[in-house]
Amino acid sequence: MADELKMKRGEGLWQDKYNRLVDTVEKMGGVVDQLHWTTSDDGIVFLNGWHGNVSYGYVQIGDKKLVSLKGAIKGNAKGAQYTDLLTIPDNIKPKNRILQYQYWDSIIQIVDSTIGVRSGGDIKESTDSTWNLVFEFTYVC
Repeated sequence: MADELKMKRGEGLWQDKYNRLVDTVEKMGGVVDQLHWTTSDDGIVFLNGWHGNVSYGYVQIGDKKLVSLKGAIKGNAKGAQYTDLLTIPDNIKPKNRILQYQYWDSIIQIVDSTIGVRSGGDIKESTDSTWNLVFEFTYVC
């Protein structure tokens, strides 16, 4: 199909091909300007004394979103126990699945709209660092 839409030098009926191309692009969800990333930290709520920097970005593609969620946070958690860290807004929560990310001996996971951690040892907040847990998730919801 792509070859039939390409222009040939000196072609007289280029309007028909151009209009078919426009119609095809519209049927596929529109032009590239719809692929702008939205970035924010709105809707992030820290839990259990955790704090830090968490932000997300997403691009809407049809009825799906491609999400990039990043955080560098600080707090305390007991080893071998699951601790809720924060919640994310519903518009970027993964649907019907659990996502996991490993940072050293800690497993950070997203379940519904809650991010939590389970670590092999205690996680202790220190005054000499700006964070003691980082994560980065990229997923489709």
